[in-house]
Amino acid sequence: MLPININNKDFLILVVDDDDAIRFVAQDTLQDAGFNVIEANDGRDAIQKFSRYQPDLVLLDLIMPEIDGYEVCSRIRAMQGSETVPIMIMTGLDDAESINKAFEAGATDFITKPLNHLILEQRTRYILRTSTVLKTLEQRESRLENAERIAKLGSWSWDTRDRQLYVSKEFKRILDFPDEGNPNLSQVYENFSKEEKSRVRQIYQNAIDNKDKSLVVEHGFFDKQGLHRRLRHEAEFEFRGDQDYIINGTILDITEETYNKDKILQLAYYDTLTSLPNRTFFKAHLEYAVKRAKEKASCLAVMVLDLDLFTRVNNSLGHEAGDKLLVKVSERMLEAMDDPSSIKLSPAAIDPHATEEGTGNVLARLEGDQFVILLNNFRKLDDVILLIQKVFKRLSAPITVKANSVVITASAGIALYPVNGANSETLLRNADAAMLFAKSQGRNSFRFYSSEIDARSKERLSVENDLRNAIRNGELELHFQPKINLHTREVRSVEALIRWRHPEKGMISPGQFIPMAEELGLINEMGEWLLHEACRKTKLWNQAGIPPVRTAINLSALQLKTSGIVEKVRSTLDHHSLIPAQLEVEITENILMEDTHRTLRALEGLRSLGVRVALDDFGTGYSSLSYLTRFPFTSLKIDRCFITECVRNAQSASIVHTIIQLCKNLNLEVVAEGVEIEEELRFLLERRCDFVQGFYFSPAVDSDTFINYMNQKPWIDQMEDLD
Repeated sequence: MLPININNKDFLILVVDDDDAIRFVAQDTLQDAGFNVIEANDGRDAIQKFSRYQPDLVLLDLIMPEIDGYEVCSRIRAMQGSETVPIMIMTGLDDAESINKAFEAGATDFITKPLNHLILEQRTRYILRTSTVLKTLEQRESRLENAERIAKLGSWSWDTRDRQLYVSKEFKRILDFPDEGNPNLSQVYENFSKEEKSRVRQIYQNAIDNKDKSLVVEHGFFDKQGLHRRLRHEAEFEFRGDQDYIINGTILDITEETYNKDKILQLAYYDTLTSLPNRTFFKAHLEYAVKRAKEKASCLAVMVLDLDLFTRVNNSLGHEAGDKLLVKVSERMLEAMDDPSSIKLSPAAIDPHATEEGTGNVLARLEGDQFVILLNNFRKLDDVILLIQKVFKRLSAPITVKANSVVITASAGIALYPVNGANSETLLRNADAAMLFAKSQGRNSFRFYSSEIDARSKERLSVENDLRNAIRNGELELHFQPKINLHTREVRSVEALIRWRHPEKGMISPGQFIPMAEELGLINEMGEWLLHEACRKTKLWNQAGIPPVRTAINLSALQLKTSGIVEKVRSTLDHHSLIPAQLEVEITENILMEDTHRTLRALEGLRSLGVRVALDDFGTGYSSLSYLTRFPFTSLKIDRCFITECVRNAQSASIVHTIIQLCKNLNLEVVAEGVEIEEELRFLLERRCDFVQGFYFSPAVDSDTFINYMNQKPWIDQMEDLD
């Protein structure tokens, strides 16, 4: 027997027969033909050598002792990787039953004994060629299956002539079908919802009716675990006449892709705090709505809403509480819209290639405490008014935040398309201008945009820009209003009031620019300038020989909450070499309600320096009388609204009298603001009020005028006239 070198030939053949002569003939013929050959003289030897050498063809005798060819064939077929290895039976049996039994055991072909050299060679070549082709096809099919599995892409085809659906393994895996057999169309549709089934069928039918070459459709379905998944179909049509056609298609599992896409869209188009649409979302949908409105000659309304005094909640309860309030406000606004689709992203609004679709109402959060509503295609103006009133009503109910009951209101501005703007940018800007006007008119109201508001808006914008530079350009001034001591008839106290002398517009009212400074974040810078300027002027008066006066300045809530406010006041006094007793700070009642603990600490720190603390506008806010004992006040100022009415209204007179007596009992100085006529002054003298200030004696004047006032002492003559 020749030595075997299985690495030198393309094919290795295992010859199995217990007859030495048969094996020799077969080996001699096949080796002469260029094949590598190994032998086995019984069934057991054959099984071992097949397992060891993995031959490309087995030439197998059926009749052998112990383990016959049928058994050998069965055992080989049971081995992994032997499915495509051809087994050719050598048999002298000519009955059909033996041949069939061999095929059932896994045989591929047979050849009769005695062996014919030429037939054996040709039959072997043919079988190996067929086996090679089959292996190649199986490898390609395996690669295709692996590619489909990796891509999560299944393939399928449908032919109207046999009405059979042919699908790949990945198709069956995606749709949870077993590997064996092919599902029919009804089985494929079983896991679709009724709506999806109807929609997908209609899309395919439309493509067939229109003789379309291809289509793409996405839909959802539920797998066996009840989980919702997303699929994309792509199909190509090959029409054969009017009736027959073939559809070749793919099905792609896009569940993860859809999830990631939705996640990206959520981050791009929705607010992370409230889950409402954001500014980007709203602008895209507004632009799309304007485009559609132009085509259909319909109307739109843009409503910008801004929460009133929201910063007080942030300042008093903290930003976390403010965030919770915004979430609850968002929920209430969505309830008022009564339309869940108002926060649903429209593909057509963000993708110019998406299918055109109708536009609905939109609710979004623009920024901070500002929200916006798009009312689409309303029929009458009453629809707009009813919606904004509905939103206001929802917001007005108390909201509990950190065990505090908060009542929130809003100011809203409304711009209409096409009346107030032909594009999205103009509509949004004009609605914002109308909102600011509503806020300036007392809040908790709405205004429609008008030309008057446009003029006010432009004026406001101009003032805003100028205000940013007013401090560094030296346009701010301090005016001073003296306080007359009714007991000593001296001026030992003065209130410093900030004024803005605009180079073109002249003197601008503090009521106009102070709220603006708060909105623009300039109030701290302005307050710091006021503190330094008040101390500087007071020091100059001392040097000019004016009897020492105490200068009062107003502190805002933001200044009190600024870390280091006490140290800042101390360093300013030191810088100007001014004793603390010559400085007084005035705060309003509403400040006491904002972050009470921090305010108390700041005021106690100022008192410890020797700075006096006054409660301004007493009686106009909502503070408790307990604040008078909790906070370190040295004086209290009665608001001018009570002083104005005290000589005409008995109730106001009683209030003023009571406040004066209360202050005396609490050892607080009491100051009456806004004294303008002699009757008011006599009333206060009779009630033994401590100090008065107002136009009766002097308006707020500049520093030089105040020096002259102090030198000339005109108030003395005014007081003597009363005697």
